[in-house]
Amino acid sequence: MLLLATPFCYANGYTLSDANHIIVVLVFIVIVLIVMGAFSIYYNRIFRQRNEQLRRILTALDDYRAIVGDEVMSLDEQEEILKEKLMKKKEAMGVQKDDEHNFFVMMDARVNKEKPFTDPDFDHDALVKFMGVTDEDFCKLVPRYKDPDRTLDYINSLRAEYAAKVLMERSDLSTEDIVTMCGFKNTAAYISAFKFSFGITPTEFLSGMNLMFKKKQK
Repeated sequence: MLLLATPFCYANGYTLSDANHIIVVLVFIVIVLIVMGAFSIYYNRIFRQRNEQLRRILTALDDYRAIVGDEVMSLDEQEEILKEKLMKKKEAMGVQKDDEHNFFVMMDARVNKEKPFTDPDFDHDALVKFMGVTDEDFCKLVPRYKDPDRTLDYINSLRAEYAAKVLMERSDLSTEDIVTMCGFKNTAAYISAFKFSFGITPTEFLSGMNLMFKKKQK
């Protein structure tokens, strides 16, 4: 480029000073293009690695929940046992840690299996009702979700996880379709929950998935 620029400047009657300025500008443009190209390659590599890791995590979660759901006792049977324990009116010292863990695992598996969160109105109260316990017992079993806002964060994280799976399977769907399918009230809530859960926006995730797909096709 520089070899072509020099005779071009002389042919058009530019002074030596003008020619030097033009060459400096061209050198700067070339450097910027090289830096942008290098950054783009690095950024795309990070995207591919992150999305591949996310895909593996989501697959592992599905496998884990399938194992939980396929145990000797069904989710309904496990829930009945927990209800019987709650009927004994344990003292204010609270429920044992094992019961807390078992209830959350059961709840997480059941909610992901039946997907009640696809209803935009599914919130803290709806989750308590869905699990068939009182709000008081629910707060004892999952004390981290005493605050309805924290419960909503959990529900939105499940919606974001479901949205990621849908995007991996149906990249042709519009943002509005994903919002409706996954139970978000609006697009802003969808993007916010997705970024909070995975550290990237749905658009960035989809771009990374497309890059991964093209790479596998080669």
